Amino acid sequence: RLLKEVIEAVITVFPVNRVGVRLSPNGVFNDMGSVDYRETFLYVAKELNSYGLAYIHILDGLAFGFHELGEPMTLAEFKNVFDGPIIGNCGYTQETAEAAIQEGLADLIAFGRPILSNPDLVDRFANNWPLNPIPDVKVWYSPGKEGYTDFPSYNREK
Repeated sequence: RLLKEVIEAVITVFPVNRVGVRLSPNGVFNDMGSVDYRETFLYVAKELNSYGLAYIHILDGLAFGFHELGEPMTLAEFKNVFDGPIIGNCGYTQETAEAAIQEGLADLIAFGRPILSNPDLVDRFANNWPLNPIPDVKVWYSPGKEGYTDFPSYNREK
């Protein structure tokens, strides 16, 4: 009910085609996970069809842990019940992202960790340039630029 009420409030301010929902079916934040997680998340995704949202953003990877109450959920499960665009996220590489899109499992893939350390990530992918290492989690939310905005763009003259 809470998600429905939030969506309905948000779409009174913003056009529904500019609103998306992020779901984390495999997540463990704040003790997430329940024995009926699969049924719950698939029900929610199916119900979201009635709104005509811009997208659903699925944290389908396991990089942040997994509640281990069954098998991890996949984009394929959501593609079977949600009619709109799906954005996959969490632990993708260029290759796995391209495969997910080519296989029709996702319309887009979002990159979190790689974009932090590679301000030119799109260029690196396009040119097959190596990626900078993922920054230490301790500096992700630091008050300064270290680990957040201090990563160099690719130097072609190396």
